[in-house]
Amino acid sequence: MSGEQELLLSTLPASPAQRRLAFMVVVVSTAFFLAALPFATAPLAEIPAFIPAYESALIVCDLITAMLMFGQYHIRPSRAMLAFACAYLFSALMACLHALSFPGLFSTGGLPGTGSQTTAWLYYFWHCGFPLALIAGARLEAREHADTTTPAHARNEAFFSMAATAAACAGLALVTTAGHDALPVIISDNRYVVPASYVVSGATWLLTAAALPVLWRRSRTVLNLWLMVVVCAWLYDIALAAIFNGGRFTVGWYAGRVYGLLA
Repeated sequence: MSGEQELLLSTLPASPAQRRLAFMVVVVSTAFFLAALPFATAPLAEIPAFIPAYESALIVCDLITAMLMFGQYHIRPSRAMLAFACAYLFSALMACLHALSFPGLFSTGGLPGTGSQTTAWLYYFWHCGFPLALIAGARLEAREHADTTTPAHARNEAFFSMAATAAACAGLALVTTAGHDALPVIISDNRYVVPASYVVSGATWLLTAAALPVLWRRSRTVLNLWLMVVVCAWLYDIALAAIFNGGRFTVGWYAGRVYGLLA
């Protein structure tokens, strides 16, 4: 059993080579971010196939990652791993809701029940929930001791966590549809409304950044090291797609979503 645990990403120590590779990925990502930043507000053509292609790939990647993490949780029950798995499940479900609500994808205004602010607010709820789950996982990891969870109890926890994650996504979808009129206006005619959009996007960026020091304290493992790389990519995603670009279908908007996919 100890041999199996040594091969798990959650217990495998990050080697110097892994750290160098992760550092180089962040450096290259930063270089591309800085190169794209001056052109972030430049408008580009609206590509109808971009959103369904991008979010379909994102959903598949996030679901595969979530299932792999749930599998590792089954091998070595850990509430930290469960939180990380739920983070990716949450991301996959929110990406699905975001795609379904996107104006013009299925109908002119998105699916029935959605409003002009639904897609934008789903994006921000999505990009707040993911780092919150990572922070929760890192905090749980710091407090974990020798685990005595039985396989049956571990399965129950996993099913309950998946159900709770799905319920949270459904609740956020309800907030952005049934509660649409109560939400502040942050986008109009594909352009972000200031200062409301800056407040929301800035708060989302800061929350995502807050995950870095929490993960840093637990960066001895391969999993936590690369989760930090993911958080860096998300920071560039939010900065390009929501803070510096000014609206949809700009260089920043497209580049930010490429960062989201690469994460």
